[in-house]
Amino acid sequence: MKQRLAIASALLTDANVLILDEPTNGLDPKQTNLVRELIRDLSKNATVILSTHIMQEVDALCSRA
Repeated sequence: MKQRLAIASALLTDANVLILDEPTNGLDPKQTNLVRELIRDLSKNATVILSTHIMQEVDALCSRA
């Protein structure tokens, strides 16, 4: 719940740059997919900087690493 709340509060600002640290950490597989879709949608209108040690996450989300 804390992870989802943190993502929601970051989205309230309508920022041009989002910095996300382990955005799917602690989420179940369904929530992980939903957050990934959300990040992909956000990246169309904003710069998203992602910090993670999970290479699968990098492959699924990043256009540059």
